[in-house]
Amino acid sequence: MPDTELMLTLIERIGVPVATLIAAGYLIMWLLKNATKEREQWQQRDEQNDERIMKLVESSSDALLHVKIALEQNTQAMKEYIRFRGGQ
Repeated sequence: MPDTELMLTLIERIGVPVATLIAAGYLIMWLLKNATKEREQWQQRDEQNDERIMKLVESSSDALLHVKIALEQNTQAMKEYIRFRGGQ
C-alpha cells in the first residue's frame, strides 16, 4: 500500500469520495484474490480426501468380500455336517 504522504496528497487532489472508491476497489480486488487462493486450497484438500475415501471404500469392500466368502464356506461346511450327522 502506498505511503501515508502519497495517500494524503491524492485525497487532497481528487477528493475523499474518489479516494474512498479507489480504496474500496483495492480491497475488493485483494479479497477476490484471497478468496480464489482459498477456494483452490479447499479444492485440493477435497480431491485428496476423495482419494482417501476411495481407498477406504476399496479396502472395506475387499474385506467384506473375504467375510462373505468365508461365511459361504462355513455355511456349506455346516450343511455337509448336518447331512452327514442326519444320515447316521
